[in-house]
Amino acid sequence: MERRNHDRVVRTNTSSGKRARRGFANRLLTLGTLAVTAILVLTACGPDVLKPYSTTSPASPTADGIHSLYKLVFWLALIVFVGVQFAIIYASLRFRKKEIPANRPPQIHGNSRLEIAWTIIPAVVLMIILVPTITTLYDQDAALDEPDLVVDVYGKQWWWEIKYSTDNGQGGEELQVVTANELRLPVGKNVKVRLHSNNVIHSFWVPRLAGKMDVVPGHVNEISIEPEETGTYAGECAEFCGIQHAWMRFLIVVEPVDEFYGWVNGWREGNLVATTQDGDLPEGVVRAPEAFSICLSCHTVNGIEGSSSLAVGSPDSLFAGINAAAMYGPNLTNLGCRETLAAGMLVNNTENLTQWLLDPGAIKPGNYMADVIGPGKSGELTDEQALEIAEFLESLVPAEGCTGTGGGASDATPAATPETSSAAVVARD
Repeated sequence: MERRNHDRVVRTNTSSGKRARRGFANRLLTLGTLAVTAILVLTACGPDVLKPYSTTSPASPTADGIHSLYKLVFWLALIVFVGVQFAIIYASLRFRKKEIPANRPPQIHGNSRLEIAWTIIPAVVLMIILVPTITTLYDQDAALDEPDLVVDVYGKQWWWEIKYSTDNGQGGEELQVVTANELRLPVGKNVKVRLHSNNVIHSFWVPRLAGKMDVVPGHVNEISIEPEETGTYAGECAEFCGIQHAWMRFLIVVEPVDEFYGWVNGWREGNLVATTQDGDLPEGVVRAPEAFSICLSCHTVNGIEGSSSLAVGSPDSLFAGINAAAMYGPNLTNLGCRETLAAGMLVNNTENLTQWLLDPGAIKPGNYMADVIGPGKSGELTDEQALEIAEFLESLVPAEGCTGTGGGASDATPAATPETSSAAVVARD
């Protein structure tokens, strides 16, 4: 009786072992098939499909250094993964239970050789990662010492203010350009970006051009960008900063040097806007709609004239009683040349801008503009007023047209360059 029971247990264990091995082999085959399929799909996609937030198609030395570290870590992790999986498979097959063991198998607790080996191997792997990581960090820090251009970027809630300080960090020409949500850079130039915040912690990230850098209140962090290819690159805030964190995006437009300085000149010329509603206007000066006065409570337009007659809060203003700092909101100079509105949320066109002016709170809840403009607010606009302002704002472009987005720099506009004096810049102070 005992012999028959023993034989039955052995047959049961053998059958169970065969089923377990078949199940293990099937799972291994399935995982292998999925892995090969994923690799083939990613390879077929190529870098273009992975854009705009791809870190695998760097377009600057900074991003290329980070990408090299990614590749190093990936291959080391792959080696470790394959080694561990091989060890698991080998141990599973080599030491599988064929029958009920008579004795406990040998134990390796306290094996000094094994403990030394699995302590040294991870240390070596980490050392291989540490050395190039430190080298990359020092290389990126060294790039900040001799910039061709210095830009200050301010993280707001929830948009980005951009101020071009100087052509370089060595007492170069002051550019004094202020814009929002679109950072224009000349190709092949080393740009130092100084990051500021007066509210909460943000994070400045342009995957194809630079790594993430925190934007911390009360502290200025710096990052270097040297774009090698012209084009438009997507960036975003990578640190949760509030209700509209997901829509705190920006663009970096990299263009040829002459087009970049053509854009600088266009901004410094301003839009030749007059807010006065009386008298004849000089040639080329655009008359702003009366309702535009509400925008001046928080925004500015470079080149504006006669603004005092319709200053928001004055008795003659359409929206008297509204007072705010002129730079509370984004600078609207040359707004017609920008590609997006509301920090990357809307394509810049008259229809979208009109909807934004009618009810910004419905499009982007929590934004500060919604406290002033919108249904039931002190600055509520009619459909006609919103359309009128939108058409006016879309007309704000340089006299020579937009650069980088199809306009191109005109030969008639003298361009500021690092080699020219400030007198060569066409500017209206």
